[in-house]
This record gives sequence, structure tokens and C-alpha cells, in this order.
Amino acid sequence: MNDWLDLAALGRVLVASLVAGAGLATVFSLALVGLSSGKLIGRAGAGLCLLVVVAGVALGLHVMLQK
Repeated sequence: MNDWLDLAALGRVLVASLVAGAGLATVFSLALVGLSSGKLIGRAGAGLCLLVVVAGVALGLHVMLQK
């Protein structure tokens, strides 16, 4: 471990940001596909996906504004 740089913490931040960034974008795109399908099950799945996206954004805001 370097005195100036904590590589373990940097790795955790990198993985978390990739999962959150790419994951929320993927879930949002699934919501758009569900909405465009026009079927009831697609719209229900889209609503669930949008709830996940809103929860992820709320969690991110909470973590950033906690300090």
C-alpha cells in the first residue's frame, strides 16, 4: 500500500461507480423498452425499473449530502 494513495479504497470506489453508473443506465434503458412495448407486463416492469432508478439516485444524493 502506498503512503499517498490507498489502492484498496480506490478500487472499491471504482467498482462502486461502475456498477452504479452502468447499472442504473441499464435499468433505465430497460424501463424505456418496457414502456415502448405497450403491454401491461412491460409497463409494470418499467415502473419497477423506474423505482429502482429513483431509489439509486436518492441513495446517491443521501450519501453525497451526508457530510
